[in-house]
Order: sequence, then C-alpha cells, then structure tokens
Amino acid sequence: MKYPIVKPFLPSIDAYKAQIDGIFERCWLTNNGPCLQQFEQQLAEYLGVEHLLLVANGTLALQVAFAALDTKGTVLTTPFSFAATASSLKFADISPEFIDIDPNTYNLDINKATHSQLNSASAILGVHVFGNPCDVEAIECKAKEYNLKVIYDAAHAFASDINGKTVLEHGDVATLSLHATKLFHSVEGGAIIFKHESDYLKAKQLINFGFDAKLYPELVGINAKMSEMHAAMGLSVFEHVSEITQKRRDLAAQYQLLLKASAEQGLLSLQAWHPQGENNGAYMPVVLKNEQQLLQVQAKLLEQGIQTRRYFYPSLSTVPAYGMQGSTPHGNELSLRILCLPMFTDLTLDGVEQICSSLISAIQTSC
Repeated sequence: MKYPIVKPFLPSIDAYKAQIDGIFERCWLTNNGPCLQQFEQQLAEYLGVEHLLLVANGTLALQVAFAALDTKGTVLTTPFSFAATASSLKFADISPEFIDIDPNTYNLDINKATHSQLNSASAILGVHVFGNPCDVEAIECKAKEYNLKVIYDAAHAFASDINGKTVLEHGDVATLSLHATKLFHSVEGGAIIFKHESDYLKAKQLINFGFDAKLYPELVGINAKMSEMHAAMGLSVFEHVSEITQKRRDLAAQYQLLLKASAEQGLLSLQAWHPQGENNGAYMPVVLKNEQQLLQVQAKLLEQGIQTRRYFYPSLSTVPAYGMQGSTPHGNELSLRILCLPMFTDLTLDGVEQICSSLISAIQTSC
C-alpha cells in the first residue's frame, strides 16, 4: 500500500531497547513501575494538567471514568463516534441517549437536547471528533443548569487546544486514547484526566482491583493498569512529541490548502474547526455528495494504493446493540458520506499533494 490510512510512529529501536534493558534489569514489568511513573509525570507536565492517570487502553479509560463519577442511568452522547463511545456505556449498564450533531463541526450539538432528555440524564458525554474541540461552553452551561456531570471522550484530542490551553482541562473528566493508530501512542494505552482530586484518587483504586493502600479491596475495581513495556514505548515516542505534533499540523494545513478550492466549488466539504482552536492533524476527513459517490471514490483511490476509512460508519444511533435512542438525522447522514484520508507522521507534503490530486480526479469522474 503506497499510502496506508495510518502508519504508527516508531522511535528508534535503540531508544526503545534502552528502556526495555532497564525493565529487564529491574525485573519490574507492571504494577506502577518506574517507566509508568515517569511517563505519567512527563505526560501531565506536557499537557498542562493535574490528576492524570494512565491505563491499559482508551476504552478502559472511559469505563473507569464512568465508575469514578458513579455514572448511572442515561447519558446524553453523540451518534457520530467510534463504537467504543457507546459500547463502553452499555458495558457499564448505562443507556446512551443520542443527541444529534452540528453538521459542520461533526460534534455533539447539546442545544438539540430537549428539556426532557436533559432532565432525565445523569451526564453528558461529548466527543472531540477528529480532535476538533466541542462547544464546551454550551455543554457546560447545560450541565450546570441540569446538574449533570460532563465527560469528554478526547480519544482524538492529543494536542488539541482552545485559546492555547489544552481541551483536556474541560469537563469533570476527559479520556485519551494512546492506541498505535493515534497521533501519540504507547502501542496500547489510555489516559484519564480528572478535574477533582477525589475522583482521581478513587480511580487509582478502581484500576487496581479496588485496593486501598493496605491492599484491602475497598471498592469493586478491575485491572486497568498500563504495563512497563507499554509505558516504555510511550516514553520513547515522547522524546519526539514536539516533532510529531508539528508535523501533523503541517500535514493538516497542506490538506486544507489543497482541498480548499474543491470545497468552495462544492465537490466536497471539510470539517469546520473550533474558531479558537488549531487543527491537531489527528485525522483528515472529507464529506462527499452521497454514499454511492463515496464508495466509487474509495474504490478508485484503493486502485492507486491510497487507503481510506469510513470514520465513522455506521451512525451509533442506528445500531440495535446500543439501544437506538434518539433522533439524529445529521449524524446518520454524515456517517454515510464521510471518508478519512491517509494521515501519519511519515507522510510527506508531496504525498499529500498526490493524494489530493487523486481524490479530486476520482470525485470528478464519479457518478
């Protein structure tokens, strides 16, 4: 594949081996080891947050967040996200109530929630889709009015900001994915950022079977700990974090520049970014005329060695396993028409130009 949809960033094998050698010398493989402690501290300092907790993956991050906040009943969320957003709720015996999206930003539009929906919910679960910050002011205003907890699935939002400050500082809790497909990764991993220290301390117990300091199972917990091997990869990748984030922003800017004219001509549409934020380059979505055109364009690009993905299809509100609660016409329509283009740190600006040229040609020759 000439241009895969994603290609994980890898540090030098020597850098990773140096971390692994230390693990072998200490024979400390998991359970809050030195690599994890260092990774947690460096990540919190870089992101500018307190109360950051590393876990084994982003889905567990959500599940632990729900448990730490004692989330129950119904949670208002978006239909336009990865399956983990809804499945983690259902797994915790929480009912997702889907609220429609803003068709321009692709994010949850909390103003579409009715009084009845807001009044019967326990929390709002927003998703910073493709790293694009939600309308946090509107969400938090509604949450305050109806006394709701605010949880942000920030799986895509590493290095996303509003007015120069990390988007992760918003809400009662935010969760990150550190999966290999993400902008910044530890192969598998996740992080939880809490506003309140009490929730953070509770979560620290929850991820270790509910044990207190004396190893008494005070809470009903699970094993959600990150291993030393994964923390070692996180530390190795972290050495390049500034390089990675800048390169991804450069790639996003190049895509936007080369596709701007096509968007103005109506050949495709692009995501409207938060006016006080900067595109973090996590993903590169384009929206086409209809599903038929999308499938034709996707096939033509694949013939040229350009891999694309339908992020996110299907709309979560149409999946029976998730309860199908809520009317979400914009989310349903978007899921049929959206295609994500290759985006990874090793991609070159010339590569972006080739992909854009092939995309425009494929659109122009489609039905």
